[in-house]
Amino acid sequence: MIRRLALCLVLLALPALAQTPGPVPERLPPPAPPPRVADDFLQGKAEFAKGNIGPAYLLLLPYAQRGNPEAQFIIGSISDTGGGGIDLDPREAARWYRMAAQRDWAPAHYRLAKSYAAGRGVELSADRALDHLQRAAELNYTPAILDLAGLLDDGRGVVADREKAFVWYKRAADLGNTEARFLVGERTYRGDGTPEDRDLAKEWYGLAAARGHPGAMFRLAQIGFGRDQGVDYRINAYFQLTMAIQRGGPAIRTEAQALRDQLNRNMIDVDVQAAMQRVRNWKPSPPLPGEPIDPEDPYNRPEGPPVQR
Repeated sequence: MIRRLALCLVLLALPALAQTPGPVPERLPPPAPPPRVADDFLQGKAEFAKGNIGPAYLLLLPYAQRGNPEAQFIIGSISDTGGGGIDLDPREAARWYRMAAQRDWAPAHYRLAKSYAAGRGVELSADRALDHLQRAAELNYTPAILDLAGLLDDGRGVVADREKAFVWYKRAADLGNTEARFLVGERTYRGDGTPEDRDLAKEWYGLAAARGHPGAMFRLAQIGFGRDQGVDYRINAYFQLTMAIQRGGPAIRTEAQALRDQLNRNMIDVDVQAAMQRVRNWKPSPPLPGEPIDPEDPYNRPEGPPVQR
């Protein structure tokens, strides 16, 4: 979400894009896959993941020089941030990103989009930023999909089109992205860019809530609130609202706390205790059989779903 907002704000400051997109960046055919992944390449990726920048750079540089797009992207990322004895050099970073993007490495297209939008290491160009963002989205890179959908939602740098935005959100949701599933639920519940279908919206909220999305948990508790509901509803709503309070940002925490206080007036202690036991026992639901797993989804991190602050 932070990345999406940052890109939207940058493009907002730029002139509106022409209706005709700029030239698509030249792309080279992908390199022939090696018979096996070399141990030092895997070790280089592992060192980078652990933050051991110097060793990662030394291990991966030969692969980047031989045209491996993933290695080129990582070397570019190292140059983009510096550290580990490697100088911060946005121009060098953009050079490596460009090489990886020529082989259609989606994260490299996304980084180039941000580079061109900010003029970081390259000339400022909204057209090129949008070209690379569009290509990364076409390659099913969910951060790019969410950013592109956000631009279409708001009409920043592109013609506003909420129906097209919904199509992109749905694409990310189908790829397993938790935030996109919540947003598809929101849009489907309101009939925003898609026909209203509240039953279907609840299914999308349920998928996002199962992964720990606080907004989806709040919505599930909020739907039907105030009606004459049974004990099971009240226990589940108390559970969902408590999770939203624990995991959500300031706005969600405030609203969820207010609803939970109202709910608490109509609950006995044993029901509250049952709800809190659910909170203590909660774990993210594993993906369903055959369900896609989005590697870029922060809700899939090994340490568990993020807590909003």
